[in-house]
Amino acid sequence: MSEARIHGIVLSGVGGQGVLSLAQIVLEALRRSGLHALQSEIHGMSQRGGSVHAQVCFSEAPLSSPIIDQGCADLLISLEPLEALRYVAMLRMDGHLVVSEEPQVNMEGYPPLDDVYAALKSVRGAHLVDTEDLARRLNHRQAGGMALLGMASKFLPVSEDVWRDVITQRFEAKGERVTQKNLEAFEAGRGLVPVTA
Repeated sequence: MSEARIHGIVLSGVGGQGVLSLAQIVLEALRRSGLHALQSEIHGMSQRGGSVHAQVCFSEAPLSSPIIDQGCADLLISLEPLEALRYVAMLRMDGHLVVSEEPQVNMEGYPPLDDVYAALKSVRGAHLVDTEDLARRLNHRQAGGMALLGMASKFLPVSEDVWRDVITQRFEAKGERVTQKNLEAFEAGRGLVPVTA
C-alpha cells in the first residue's frame, strides 16, 4: 500500500448484526498497527432489521475525515447480501468484497436470492461466505460476523497477533468461552482465503 494514500473500508448490514462492533474492532486493530484511523458515525436504523453502515479510513499520514468517496473503498465487509449490493459502488475496481450469503429478509419485495448472489459474484474481488453453515460447524450461532472479519483481515495491514489481542479484549468481559468462540470464528474466516490473496 502506497505511503500516504487514504484507504477505506465500508461495513454494512442490518441492525442487530454487529456492524458497530466490527467497525470498532477494525478501528482499534488499525490504530494498534501504527496507522492513523478514523471511523464515521453509524448511518442508518440501528434497531433490529434496519439498514446500517459504517466507514473506516486509515493511512500512514494523519487524517482529517472518515468519509469515503464512491469508488474509493478498498474493502467492503457486509453481513447481509442485499446490503452488500447497496454499497458495492463504494468499492475501487481492485477492491475486495467479503459478504455473508445469509439473507435477513426484512422487507417486502426482497429480490430472489439467486439474482442477488449472481450480482455479487460478478463483482471483481468478491468473496461470498456461507456463514450459516460455518456457524453450525463451529457451534456458535453468531460466528458469521467474526468469520467475515477473519477473511477481511487478510486484506488489511494488521498482524494476526494484533487481531487476536483486540478481539480478546473486546469479548473478555463476556467470559472465556465467548472469547474463544469468537477467536475460533475469526480463524475459520482467515482460513477461507487462499495464501496468495
